[in-house]
Amino acid sequence: MSSADWTQITAECDGTIFEGFYRQAGDTVIVKTPLGSKAAQTRGLTPIYLAKMILRALAREGMA
Repeated sequence: MSSADWTQITAECDGTIFEGFYRQAGDTVIVKTPLGSKAAQTRGLTPIYLAKMILRALAREGMA
């Protein structure tokens, strides 16, 4: 998997902007940051919307 497969994203959580990268693999969205990663199925959500939700969750867990 090359870096070209990943798209940079930002999301705001509690007044702070966090950055990460996401990619879609089938119906799964994977988000990675320097401190961790998390994946979830789209289940009708757009990939970018879900990626931002995941990035916010990573931020709340101290992994962004």
